[in-house]
Amino acid sequence: MPKILKYILIGLITVFGLFMIGAIVLNIMIASAFGAFENNYSVSELKEEYKTNEKAIDDLILYFNKIKPKDKFVKIEFKDGKTIGRLLIQDKISNSVLFQHWDFSKNILITPDLKNKLGWDLEKVEILKEKLDKADCISIEDGEPIKIGFKRAGLGMYSFNIFQNKESDRTLYEDKCNFILVNRKLMLEYGGGAVGPQCFQNLK
Repeated sequence: MPKILKYILIGLITVFGLFMIGAIVLNIMIASAFGAFENNYSVSELKEEYKTNEKAIDDLILYFNKIKPKDKFVKIEFKDGKTIGRLLIQDKISNSVLFQHWDFSKNILITPDLKNKLGWDLEKVEILKEKLDKADCISIEDGEPIKIGFKRAGLGMYSFNIFQNKESDRTLYEDKCNFILVNRKLMLEYGGGAVGPQCFQNLK
């Protein structure tokens, strides 16, 4: 075989090999985004997780209600001990977004602007993270019911919604898709992402 044909063949095989590797990596990334490698919890598993961590979740809610500004809506998700996955601050009267950002250092929370909005210091942030860890959860969101983010599955999120008000209308949350009403206190939720499942996959 002439050398030039040999080199052309080697080049084609190399390009094809790289193309196949790229296709495999792309498929893995897409599967990951759809939650293929995440734990998809059943309703019974979520009930058991909540039962195991109920006291820690109640303690988390008490602390969050104590430190959050009364005139603002706050949603915070931790990515790890040093990184905030998402923070949303809204004015409760005007509903205007005062701050919204993803994936940033927790130290930003004590900059003058955010400290003025939240009134949190690093100690409060670290205690909040500790209480989330004890509850085996990753986020907390103001509202009625208050939403405790349990675990992500791809771009989706499993959450425990805890009713604080006895008079709240629970009938709004009985669709058996995104919401599973367990009792007067607890509602399970699965919120789908931009891609992947949009409802609970296992209702058992």
